[in-house]
Amino acid sequence: MAEAAVGVRYCGGCNPRFDRVAGVEALKAACPGAGFHTAEPGKAYDVLLSVGGCTACCADLAGLTGREVVMIRTAGDFSRAEAAINAVCAGWTRRPPAQA
Repeated sequence: MAEAAVGVRYCGGCNPRFDRVAGVEALKAACPGAGFHTAEPGKAYDVLLSVGGCTACCADLAGLTGREVVMIRTAGDFSRAEAAINAVCAGWTRRPPAQA
């Protein structure tokens, strides 16, 4: 079975208020049906994560596309990201994953 394609774009990290990388690593462990990739322009993702270290969430998303985009501004936003990824994985019975 193919994996859900999750694109990850981090902000510059100038004012982090939480450990962004640890949060994404926890998502990887919690969502085994997903493949996490550094988001690249021109590729389609099932879920695109914009991982900011503060409420500005200034990650550059120019040229990036995802069926669902989740802005992570606080540590608590990772639960929304997990729900979005799991919903995409569950929804495969209704639609195919994005072609990356």
